[in-house]
Amino acid sequence: MKQINIRKMRFDEARYKLETELQEAFMQGETGVEVLHGIGEGKLKNLTLEIVSSYDYLKVLTSESWMNSNPGTTKIEILGITRKELNRYKK
Repeated sequence: MKQINIRKMRFDEARYKLETELQEAFMQGETGVEVLHGIGEGKLKNLTLEIVSSYDYLKVLTSESWMNSNPGTTKIEILGITRKELNRYKK
């Protein structure tokens, strides 16, 4: 699972990095991403949830099998075509 680290970043920098890397992960056929946002005041976690809700192909993983005890991360499922299907379209 790909990790995106936005801890200790300014809000605008974190937004740019998160949007860019989520789009890259989608284009590379990734099926999941873990965002490391830290705990703090919750601003970066809220940013992460806001961005996930703004894209049709992203979904926060909440099933018990994916839950972890680390509140400083959010796991995201990327809905869409698989890496194998994506490679077929790139040819």
